[in-house]
Amino acid sequence: MKRVFLFSLITLMFVYLAACGGSGNGPVQLTGTPMTLQTGDAANDQIAKFELTISSVILTGASGTPDTANLLSGSAEVEFSHQAGAFEPLTLAHVPPGTYTGATVTVSNPEVVAIVGGVATKLTPTLSSTTVNVAFSPNVTVGSLPMFLNFDLDLANSLTINGTNATIVPKFNVSASTVAPNQNNENDDNGEIEDIHGSVTSIAAPNFTIQTRTGPITFATDSTTRFQDGIAQLSDLKMGDIVEVAGITKSDGTKLATKVEREGDHNGAEVEGLISALDSPLSKVTVVHQMDSTGTSLSPVTVDVGVNSSTVFSTRFDKFNITNAPIFDATHIGKGQRIEADAGSSSAPLVASKVKLREQALIGTVAASPAPTTAGFTLDVSPTSAFGTLSGATTVPVILANGANLITTPTAGATIRVRGLVFFNGTTYTMVAVRGDDNH
Repeated sequence: MKRVFLFSLITLMFVYLAACGGSGNGPVQLTGTPMTLQTGDAANDQIAKFELTISSVILTGASGTPDTANLLSGSAEVEFSHQAGAFEPLTLAHVPPGTYTGATVTVSNPEVVAIVGGVATKLTPTLSSTTVNVAFSPNVTVGSLPMFLNFDLDLANSLTINGTNATIVPKFNVSASTVAPNQNNENDDNGEIEDIHGSVTSIAAPNFTIQTRTGPITFATDSTTRFQDGIAQLSDLKMGDIVEVAGITKSDGTKLATKVEREGDHNGAEVEGLISALDSPLSKVTVVHQMDSTGTSLSPVTVDVGVNSSTVFSTRFDKFNITNAPIFDATHIGKGQRIEADAGSSSAPLVASKVKLREQALIGTVAASPAPTTAGFTLDVSPTSAFGTLSGATTVPVILANGANLITTPTAGATIRVRGLVFFNGTTYTMVAVRGDDNH
């Protein structure tokens, strides 16, 4: 198991490299219009984890616009499978005004984990090229207003699996957007920030900065910011604290924290992934590793997490807007659910002080019966998918939360990807979804 003390060393290395002008992949673009680069995933349902290191993003200029320098100030490890149906910040960059026809992305160090014969298995990856050329359609025009550039990895068409080998030809679909005019109506593709994790590296009221897996993000706070889990105000934060932050993007491109939750100090650890095994009575949960608080390489395939009578099980319902919400606790937990476990110490084996149910995406076919409606439907999932293999479920009732972002209307026989929280009542699984689309 990786140790969280490495996180501080990585943070110091990141700051040093940034001060020296970047990650060794050419000069960093420092001037221009604020632009948030984000990553997401059009899922391959067989994959439990897919990670790439991205070290450079350079935009290609047109009509007299020169190419940018590298938009990344350092290399970033990105785990894509948990981003299915969502976007997360990769970096906060600056791009000179002009017209851009594409991007050149430099990638390396692929990591692929699939469920093979019911067992989480790290596949042997072959990367076709470390250079990925992405064409924009249409071209992206940058003016004076802050923007978002969303790189959606088409994992379903980027990966070919043969036994325990995986050939990778990364394909990205890119979209651009400006900050939503109403901050309360932001989605993750135009300003909303959902549950970003990192270590506090700077506190200068009313702002603070965290180092995430992909880079630093500075957040402002104001009277609307909610502080939770042992902190009541910004001054309660300490350097090195591990925090979870939700936020919005202001009209000038800066980030405002709407929620700050302290998950532990610099001695703590967290890990996220899909549950692959549970003992009974419950004292240990095994998860297929997707991310942890260190952000280093050399990650394990699975992690064992101890639980006891002091472990707090929680679900974040503030954006789900439903009544009679399902239960998640030590007796309502099942294989295939995606969780985050927080521990007060990084020593192995981890013992969780908190276990949180996290959002995940499921892909399947809308069942004809019961007839689908805008309130819900039944999803037929593939038994060979990671979720289907781990859980044993072939059908999942889907409840659409009030205000769910339905990009694709659920009709019988249609393929749909839904993102939300998956619950287990001891015999059956149910999803409460906040988004539905066609997985593109």
